[in-house]
Amino acid sequence: MDKLKRVLNGQDAEEQGGLSEIVDATSLSWGTRVKGFIACFALGVLCSVLHFFPYGTCETIEKDV
Repeated sequence: MDKLKRVLNGQDAEEQGGLSEIVDATSLSWGTRVKGFIACFALGVLCSVLHFFPYGTCETIEKDV
């Protein structure tokens, strides 16, 4: 009923899609989103590279028994 009232009053001639509502509701600009994506991507690459370097030795120490 509310939708009909809005259409008849000329306030809402066309309903927005779900994705456009989500985009309009967020407060981040596209520049901020791109910077965040680049930062997360760089952090992921850094973690992947650091994964290949051991933090300690993996050798076992043999003790005289």
